[in-house]
Amino acid sequence: MLPSELARYKIDGQNIIPLFASTDDINVASDVINTFRVGRKVGDILEDIKYLSKIYDYKLVKGLAKIYLRYCKIETENKIDFRELRRQLFIRGPVLDDESRAKVIEEVRNIFSLDDPIKVMYGDLDEEKKIIELFSISPEDLIKLYNLSLLQTIFFNAYKITVYIKENWKNLIRRIKFLGLMYLAYDNPLRIEIFGPLTLLKMTKKYGRNLAVLVPYIVLQKEWKIIANIVLGKQKRMYRLELSNLSEIFKYIRDEEAEKRFDSTVEEKFYNEFRKVIKDWQILREPEQFVIDNRLFIPDFVAIKGNLKIYIEIVGFWTKQYIHDKMQKLKKFNYPVLVLLNDELSHDNYIPDDLNIIKFKRKIDIAKVYLFLKKFEENKTGSDVDLGNLKDDIISIRELSEKYGVDEKIIRSKLALHQDYVVLKNYAIRKAYLNELSMNDFSNQHLSNLIKQYGNYILDVLDYFGYSLVWKNIEDALVVKRFESQSE
Repeated sequence: MLPSELARYKIDGQNIIPLFASTDDINVASDVINTFRVGRKVGDILEDIKYLSKIYDYKLVKGLAKIYLRYCKIETENKIDFRELRRQLFIRGPVLDDESRAKVIEEVRNIFSLDDPIKVMYGDLDEEKKIIELFSISPEDLIKLYNLSLLQTIFFNAYKITVYIKENWKNLIRRIKFLGLMYLAYDNPLRIEIFGPLTLLKMTKKYGRNLAVLVPYIVLQKEWKIIANIVLGKQKRMYRLELSNLSEIFKYIRDEEAEKRFDSTVEEKFYNEFRKVIKDWQILREPEQFVIDNRLFIPDFVAIKGNLKIYIEIVGFWTKQYIHDKMQKLKKFNYPVLVLLNDELSHDNYIPDDLNIIKFKRKIDIAKVYLFLKKFEENKTGSDVDLGNLKDDIISIRELSEKYGVDEKIIRSKLALHQDYVVLKNYAIRKAYLNELSMNDFSNQHLSNLIKQYGNYILDVLDYFGYSLVWKNIEDALVVKRFESQSE
């Protein structure tokens, strides 16, 4: 990113328009690159940049220079302890005449074996360091790097960013989760709302940096669209920013330090420790996606033990309103869910208590998670399972088992109490619907056609009615009558 004072944009009514660099700025980028030379001090280069900024747009010049300098190699090895050098000079002061000054300099010169300690006393400051290797890049690509940094800088003032992409959206959500960003995903049309740094009252810099890491992944997709609400000025006015399919004006150079963060995330550590410590449960990353009230929900993990299943969601940054909305959504989730809430990244001390929540700081306490799983397992004896009023003609026993997190035997026993249903191998079928099906003669029909017409439950129905299957090949079978059905 760039310093906020170097962000270039214009305001058109309620819209904010980033002033991206273009091919018209090639000469500016070339002059900035030519200012850098191996052996030159950074301070001297920056002085020349000040001169260039009087000729061209000063924000553009300084922005390009900051980006180029970021990728140049600067001398880092200090053979002198400059802080100690300054201390030795200062503790001998103040000096009020030339003779005293010369004496102090001579003493410090002997300590550090330096010709002129005054001249080099600030040698550890960036301005005094020298360029030892230039960054090899064309002016065109430097402009594209600048454009990406400009967009990241503007997004630092975002309240909300809505992203539309046609491909790799699941990978996008994965990156959002790894960075701990607050988001809501919606279906039809598929879009992801990412909350910006200005929704937080604290740690906005850390959140803004994490958001900046995400931006290149969005704008370098084939097809994308961004609609953002940007807050600017002392009056905190809201402006709209809309961009789409401008990938050719951006360039991204892999940030190895940022990517290392992906390898040391809370999620990664939790996953590895869970597998190491909790041996009697299986954990899977990024299970299937769900739609809840037109919102997409992709849990971070699912923990499985036999027919028991509980989904696990890790929440990074959060505000009271954000976590309240998320809890309201998860209440409508038809499966057990455990929320691991990062209290270090919280907005305030709000503690939601209407779902299974374990709070943590820095690291998830795996012992607390295991204790919760044990209690969850103990409670899932079937006594708390209420199937309610069943209305469907066909009920999947496996789906109910997964929904309530109990053994299929318990679901069977519960279904057997409903006199309107016949419990078969994998499904419970309403008796009235079974009577309708019994009016059909399924003899000599192909199984593939019946499955296509009715669904997989027809296998249980055929067996119940006394039909057998004669397999013709690995994909299809012929249905034949075996004996008089139990319904006759």
